[in-house]
Amino acid sequence: MISIAPDDALRARFIATASEEARICDARGDRWITYPKAAVVLGQMERILAHPRNWRMPSLLILGEAGIGKTQIDRKFARLHPPEIGRERGRTTMPVVSIQMPPGVTQRILYLTLLETIGVHGPARAMFETKTQVLRALRDLEVRVIVFDEVHNLLAGGFREQRKILAELRYLSNELMLSFVCFGTHDAREAFAGDPQLARRFGLSELGAWDLDMDFAALIATVLKSLPLRVPSTLGAEALKAVIRLTRGNTARIFEMMGDLAVEAIRSGEEQITDQHVERWRPSLFERTIVA
Repeated sequence: MISIAPDDALRARFIATASEEARICDARGDRWITYPKAAVVLGQMERILAHPRNWRMPSLLILGEAGIGKTQIDRKFARLHPPEIGRERGRTTMPVVSIQMPPGVTQRILYLTLLETIGVHGPARAMFETKTQVLRALRDLEVRVIVFDEVHNLLAGGFREQRKILAELRYLSNELMLSFVCFGTHDAREAFAGDPQLARRFGLSELGAWDLDMDFAALIATVLKSLPLRVPSTLGAEALKAVIRLTRGNTARIFEMMGDLAVEAIRSGEEQITDQHVERWRPSLFERTIVA
């Protein structure tokens, strides 16, 4: 994932000297920008990670529509807590494991996916052996939090299989005294309904669409500053309203829009985004979706 360069001088030199195609690639790339909603969720995740181990570990369910920024927060948290090699013991620890919940997941697929994610490879084994191997590996790595993205994928399986997966998650939490952070659409609530005992351990956080407020204005100002344009860009109140209207306040659409406008500004030689550019913007063919 491309991030805003921490060295402002280095970033300025890149913008001043890079080719048009390199800057277009940068404008199209993913970028992490801390904004209040994301900061709140990351703070909640940090508290989950820091919670002392006990027999009833707290977990967190984070809901939001597609494109609202859930996966970006997941990836940011994983980057903040990478695997570590201890200097004294010389062994690797992995406080955070992040995986995508496979569609139609079964018990076997769940455990094999965990093994693959933590880098444990080997021949196919019986279910009991695989489960034992996962427990041993997670314990040895001192995993404290498992993050599941796309947790609503649980609903792709039958009800009985959903119940089995939820029971396995509860078992993992109990046995290893670890927590879960789960990202999903609002359907994910239904996915947890099959195990009330597990569901009671989950706090709930929701990521909504952007409103026209100071936080949104600050987000746009920061995004504009991060783009590889050679002339500073600012947007007025009417342009900000247009951004909300044209993107429905969806984070992914907002970033796509800013990327579109930056590419147009680079190719035209104008090197800045103006209110007029915002009003003229329409999604490119490949960025339209079948969802109105």
